[in-house]
Amino acid sequence: MSRKKLKRKKKQQRDADETTASLLTLDDETRKLLQRGGLWATVICALAIAIYAGFGRLSETVHAFDRYDRRLALEWVDLPDWLKLRDNRHILDSLTRQVDLRDDDRLLDPMLAERLGRSLSEPDVGWIKSVDRVTLRPNGVVSIRCQFRRPMAWVRHGMYCYLVDEEGARLPGRYDTTECRDSSLLMVIGVRAGPPSIGDVWRGADLSSGLRLVSLLAGNAFRHQIDSVAVLNHDGRLDHSRPHLELVTDRRGSRIWWGRPPDEEHGTEITAAQKITLLNSLYRQWGRIDMNRSYVNIMTWPDKVAMPAVKRSPRPARLLRG
Repeated sequence: MSRKKLKRKKKQQRDADETTASLLTLDDETRKLLQRGGLWATVICALAIAIYAGFGRLSETVHAFDRYDRRLALEWVDLPDWLKLRDNRHILDSLTRQVDLRDDDRLLDPMLAERLGRSLSEPDVGWIKSVDRVTLRPNGVVSIRCQFRRPMAWVRHGMYCYLVDEEGARLPGRYDTTECRDSSLLMVIGVRAGPPSIGDVWRGADLSSGLRLVSLLAGNAFRHQIDSVAVLNHDGRLDHSRPHLELVTDRRGSRIWWGRPPDEEHGTEITAAQKITLLNSLYRQWGRIDMNRSYVNIMTWPDKVAMPAVKRSPRPARLLRG
């Protein structure tokens, strides 16, 4: 053994002897106080163990009550009207599956509300903008209140169509173009950027301009005659002499030359409000906003339009008589 270790061992022994000697010199009163303190510590520890075990048994007993030991039911609170429609039932069904309320979930689970709320907050859920509240009611009902993303338009890109909300966030699903033709939603065509991940905003000034125009067209009497908003020439990127945005009508080969995006006319065109007024006037007078022409230009005048002339059939030549 080294000299340092031997010195350390002797010092430890000396300290122990001094501690023992000091305890022996304590008077009877001090020893009684120490013994009493030790006894109280033992009692407190035993009481804590008993309480812990008692709560465990109480929890088991409570969980065994019929009111707590039963399958929970899910309730959506304050659903928007569009989500109550039968055609959108599949959206609510998919969200219910996403909640993942299990058969063995119980009302007294302290982590249940947090787990269910987290399951709906995942970005790839798409349909939910935010989870406002998850409440566990005593009657066994789990109520959930959310802010939902409402479909606003289709966006066609390549061979497929995608749904977006008013902010341009992509919603779940990818659809064949044939599935979107009879929809009540307008289509935005000519968007340059590809689709983002579900829940992310579809970037691009062309799409945001198209969505502003879609919002402006909603609710007008002529709206049903428009199939899509074309943004292919947004900002004149293909041809500065052509309108930046066009409305494709339900009459094959016919378009409305809208022009610049709403609020970006910069004095070179009439305002978006004037264009809407002009389209309403055409609809009342002609029954069709395209006036059965291949195009109608509404960019320049608030009270009249430009359009191609109607080709008239030539008059039959008169027969010469001798």
